[in-house]
Parts: sequence; structure tokens; C-alpha cells
Amino acid sequence: MRVDQLWRYPVKSVGGERLAAAQVGVLGIEGDRGIAVHDARGGITWAGAVPGLMRVRAVRVGPGVAELVLPDGRRFRSNAPDAAARLGAAVQAEVTLVEHRAHQPHAALHVLTSTALRSLASALPDSALDVSRFRPGMVLDDLPDGGSTGYPEHGWIGRRMAVGELVLRFTEGCDRCVVITKETPSVPHDRAVLRWVARELGNTFGVYAAVETPGRVHVGDEARWLD
Repeated sequence: MRVDQLWRYPVKSVGGERLAAAQVGVLGIEGDRGIAVHDARGGITWAGAVPGLMRVRAVRVGPGVAELVLPDGRRFRSNAPDAAARLGAAVQAEVTLVEHRAHQPHAALHVLTSTALRSLASALPDSALDVSRFRPGMVLDDLPDGGSTGYPEHGWIGRRMAVGELVLRFTEGCDRCVVITKETPSVPHDRAVLRWVARELGNTFGVYAAVETPGRVHVGDEARWLD
């Protein structure tokens, strides 16, 4: 297996950025979900409550700061004085941007395989599917010739893997919610995706991993089993 894709989501519930390499610590990819969107009551909100968030993208520009890219292409930094007002107008909700401590160590990195993505697309030929629906940090290409099927990562719980400088231990499946139905810049709203995943996969798609050995990982790095 090799690393096919790496993703970072600087703002929780907002679209992310594709990376060529990433520094990964015990809490996940550096700069991932370091900012959260709060609602008018002052609590963290999410794309299930504010679907427009998934149509916005974020790119990290420094510690605790991201550049937000609106659906019309306009850009502004998360620390700009009018950032909350501009984001709120775009997503039609009253929001603020607040520093956030991302992840728990047991679920530091969300991993999918290219086989799982391909298998789901085959099962749902009328749905537009791409990685933006599922928001993984890492996609592993487990069979580059594209011949395998199924959801192999669901059988990895408890196993350990070396990827680049990292050692990962897979801890649990990724339980899905309405976020995977929401519109993103590349796919439309589609309730069929969650219905199928709930019915056929027990509502699990992808896995979480704890980072036992932090380090740097690159697209193309080999992934090998340690047990």
C-alpha cells in the first residue's frame, strides 16, 4: 500500500486542502481543525446545522489562522476583523471563528482506502462521490491496479501500520452522520449516500487511528503492516 492522498481541514466542518506532505502528531495532522465555527449561542456548530459550511474551503496560512475561500471565489483570513460577518453572510447563519483543540488521541487520523471509495461509487452509480464528502486525513491506495473491492480498512481495528515516519494503530470505525450528504464544491446534496452506508455498512465508512510514533508523511510513502 501507498499513501494516495493527504488532507487537512483547518476549520472544523469546512472544506479542506490537499497536501503533498504533512507533519503528524499525536493529535493528528498539524493545523487540522485548529479553528471551529461557533453559532449564535456560543457553542460549536457543524455542517449538519449549517450546510453552507461544506461549500466553503479553508487553507492554513499559519498557526491558528486560515484563509477561507467562499463559493464565489472570494477569500479572506480567519483573523480579519470582518471574518465572522463575511462567513456568516455566505452560509446564512450567525457565526464566529474560535480557536479549537482538534481531535482525541485515539482518533487522531481518519483513514480511507481507495478501494472503499471505489466500491461505494460502484454501489451508488447514480450518486456523485468523491473524497470531499468523507473528509479523511489520509487515503491509502491499497491495490494500485484498481482490481480489489470491498471496505478492507474495516478489518484493521487493533492492527499497527508504519507509514513514512509514522506508526499508526487503528482503533475504531468512523461512524457517519448527515455531513456526508451535504453539498461540497464538487458534489451535490445527496441523502442516498447516508442511507446506503447506514443500511449496508452499519453506518461505518473508514477508520480512525491513534498515532503511536509521530513524524512526517508524504504522498507516495509506502504503508506496511507491523502486526
